[in-house]
Amino acid sequence: MKAQPSLSLHIGSLALPGYSPRDGARLAGAFERELGRLLAAQPLPSQGFHAEALQIPRFRRQPGERPELTGRRLARLIAERLGD
Repeated sequence: MKAQPSLSLHIGSLALPGYSPRDGARLAGAFERELGRLLAAQPLPSQGFHAEALQIPRFRRQPGERPELTGRRLARLIAERLGD
């Protein structure tokens, strides 16, 4: 049986000002779930991938946006950058 490729991702910190601790936890939970789902669905690069830092375009919260949606949008943006 062929072993499934694995991915180890460590995010040292994620700073998004303007969130209460409760909303920050909601955002982080949605971010983790969505990023996990996206990375499980996309093929991993055959040569591997390593980066000390990942640069993403300026990310802004949309007015009135729920923390969960912000977390999912951020996860999609990061998954896209990892796939580049």
